[in-house]
Amino acid sequence: MVTGLLALFFSLAALTLVMSLVLTLHTWEHRRYTRSCFQNRATARTAGRVAVIVPCKGVDFSLKDNLHRLLVQDYEDYEVHFVVEAADDPACRVIQKLIAGKPEVAVQLIVAGCALDCGQKIHNLSVATTRLDEAIKTLVFVDSDAAPESDWLSRLIAPLDAINVNAVTSYRWFVPRRTTLSNLLISSINATAMGLVCSRRQSVLWGGSWAVSREVFERADIRGSWRGQLSDDLVASHRMDRLRLNINFEPSCVVTSSIDYQGMRMWEFLRRQCYVGRWYRTKHWLLSLVFTSASMSVFWGGLLLSIVLFKLASPLVAGLALGGSAALWGLAVVRATWRQDAGRLFVRRQNAELERARIFDLCAYPLVLSVAWLGLLSAVVGRSVWWRGIGYRMQKGGKLVLLAKEPHSTTDQQPFLLEKWLPVPTLAKGDEEPAIIVLPGNSTVQADVAEQRRSA
Repeated sequence: MVTGLLALFFSLAALTLVMSLVLTLHTWEHRRYTRSCFQNRATARTAGRVAVIVPCKGVDFSLKDNLHRLLVQDYEDYEVHFVVEAADDPACRVIQKLIAGKPEVAVQLIVAGCALDCGQKIHNLSVATTRLDEAIKTLVFVDSDAAPESDWLSRLIAPLDAINVNAVTSYRWFVPRRTTLSNLLISSINATAMGLVCSRRQSVLWGGSWAVSREVFERADIRGSWRGQLSDDLVASHRMDRLRLNINFEPSCVVTSSIDYQGMRMWEFLRRQCYVGRWYRTKHWLLSLVFTSASMSVFWGGLLLSIVLFKLASPLVAGLALGGSAALWGLAVVRATWRQDAGRLFVRRQNAELERARIFDLCAYPLVLSVAWLGLLSAVVGRSVWWRGIGYRMQKGGKLVLLAKEPHSTTDQQPFLLEKWLPVPTLAKGDEEPAIIVLPGNSTVQADVAEQRRSA
């Protein structure tokens, strides 16, 4: 009986070490590929007029800086579409003040209204993409928590000129604002996922930073595929994969994202990522769960076995069990070293928190493995998840149901345009917000705004 259990354990250990070695080779290739891309960056080319679409909800600590970066891109022919759920969303005030300070950039602030049968982010994106001018040739999607560099836009759309490139995506690199356990854990788990990207051709889009030509977007009917769904990027990825449309990964466009998670918020974020992966990328989620479960069994089981077997006067077998755990940890350290080396290219401004996050990633494999395993395992139980203050539930067949949401004073169901101007009228002394322009159909408000502009 004992001999059989030991044989089973060492067989599992051998298989897990092989899988870990394969992941290590992936991480080495990730570093090599990233370095080569930064050494041979694509020359920024024109992609026609570009619409940058930014869904916003609430005010994060870095919202103002992140959105300001979108208004100072070095690409000339572009416009920015900020989309919120409600007119009283706190993000509106930040957006209005930014627009007022940068009148040469064409901007729209769209109130999309409440989503009824899909994720709020998908609803916002769907509304924004139905209101595009005919001159728009390229669509770029970016999250409000991303902090792109000034050349991000021009470099993101540059590969669209290449043959067999139908969409371009990048990814995020988390930058902790404080050295807390929650921030360090999420940073390390995120970096681990990043280390698996080891070639230009990808099968998954990341919704926080991606570009697609308008022609491909409409031909693939991505907006139609979003109906009734929760995840914008994984649904779009699945649609493009079915149509055999190629996705290009561009390392030089990886964006930083500041984080400052408390315990429960960190867990909510991690579970949501795993939950979405379970429903929309089931095979990848299942493989991750199997690998982390095997790693947990071998690592912690090896430590326990080494103690038990050593007491039973079997030092050789105890040493082999301990060696399996040590080998897993050693390979994890190698992977962390290589991905953090690549990470230095993604973040142009280094700080003490990033250095601490690197050290944590190098040293905290057992803790990171355990938390990642619990996150993946949590997606097995329950069909509900919270996202930006809204509760969702996936029913059988993939139907999405809205459970609950934070109370909001605005209950608009039809989208409308809250701001649209170029240039912005000068604010009168004492005014806190610029004038508001709505879509045609409200002649009273339009007349009031017209009078305000003439008097200004």
